[in-house]
Amino acid sequence: MDSPSAPGRKYRRRLPGEPVNPEWTAPQLPDGSFASPPPSGVKPLTGVLGEVWEEYRRHAARLLPLAAAGVVAAGLATALVQLMAGQFDRPVMLLLVVPATWLLSKLVMILLVVVTVGLVYQTRAQDEAWRPAPARLRECVGEVTAVWLIATLAVLAGLLLFVIPGLYLIAVWEVCVPVIVIERTGPLAALRRSRELIRGHGWHVLGLIVALTVLQNVVSLVLRAAFSWLPLAWQLTVANGIAVTAVIPAGALLATLIYYRLTAAEAAEAAARAAAGLTD
Repeated sequence: MDSPSAPGRKYRRRLPGEPVNPEWTAPQLPDGSFASPPPSGVKPLTGVLGEVWEEYRRHAARLLPLAAAGVVAAGLATALVQLMAGQFDRPVMLLLVVPATWLLSKLVMILLVVVTVGLVYQTRAQDEAWRPAPARLRECVGEVTAVWLIATLAVLAGLLLFVIPGLYLIAVWEVCVPVIVIERTGPLAALRRSRELIRGHGWHVLGLIVALTVLQNVVSLVLRAAFSWLPLAWQLTVANGIAVTAVIPAGALLATLIYYRLTAAEAAEAAARAAAGLTD
């Protein structure tokens, strides 16, 4: 249903009180059938890294070039900030460069998550006749930009001040972008919805994020060793650039799949409560 204020625009925010109907479809099995939501008693995020790897192999050809372009753009923008900040003392320069680098890296990740949600959806949709396609980037660019600024600045402040609040926000806001794209909410509603979905799974989500961070650092160290014949500055630039480019799509897939799994578990729990109510 098109917004009356924007003719032809397919993106529409979910109205307050409107039921959430996430466009989740379970992973396809080798025989062509689709798996059911996690059975009762099984943690919904169990085995998600294996699923991330399968989706990574499936979509790498499309995600890696986008990740590379984003990393190069972010690197050039960071270099420009460093050049402009070079006229200040080193402490002031760091105060300018570190937040700018963090903001730009998170922007690349968030934009890639938007694309990833669409790719994963396309491969899993079973009945597109009734299930609306996720909003494209240009249809939710305002909401995505707002959530990028709010979440990134809040997480950065939490990490700089007390660390633990920053880690907490990283975990509970992990799926805010899939919420915007699929459930068509505004930025603040997406942050609340993400926190609701992650509730009870925060440590697991944080552990998965840390695992990808460790993987990125290991890849970077291996690449630095492989390029040890280069000057140190080039070693860092090449190794970190390749490592980030390789791992960012995995992070985008992780956020997307966590959303799908938790909404599936939520739907299964609601169905079970409804069935229990009918039998009482």
